[in-house]
Amino acid sequence: MDESQQWMAFGRWIVEQREHLGLRRRDAARRAKIPETMWRDLETGRKEAIGGIRLLPNPSPEVLERVAEALEVPVEDVLARIGRPRPRPRSLAAVPSAADAGRGEEGGLLALKLRRLSERDRTLVERLVDAMLEHDERS
Repeated sequence: MDESQQWMAFGRWIVEQREHLGLRRRDAARRAKIPETMWRDLETGRKEAIGGIRLLPNPSPEVLERVAEALEVPVEDVLARIGRPRPRPRSLAAVPSAADAGRGEEGGLLALKLRRLSERDRTLVERLVDAMLEHDERS
């Protein structure tokens, strides 16, 4: 199956999932916090650029995560249907366990708190920390 067919199949699947939940396209887009036009592009498997040129959708991982949440399906299902692997968690995802945190290791309480966050939130925290460290290195 070529990429165009894969996006069209993905679009049909999105429509099925949306209809299963009894949602209109507008409602699904609002739930996902994305423009209705972007939702339409995902459902049709294409978007139109300037001059009527048809392009394949290229949503960010964040958009795909929002679509999964709106459709109440695991993000892995969404990613698998378009042939994208689930992004591997970076260093903060490998936070020590609660048992390690209780051993008095440096940062144990923070590590425990980070483990309780969703993967998405850990990624956001990591980006914030990276930006702070980068800022300190430049100062």
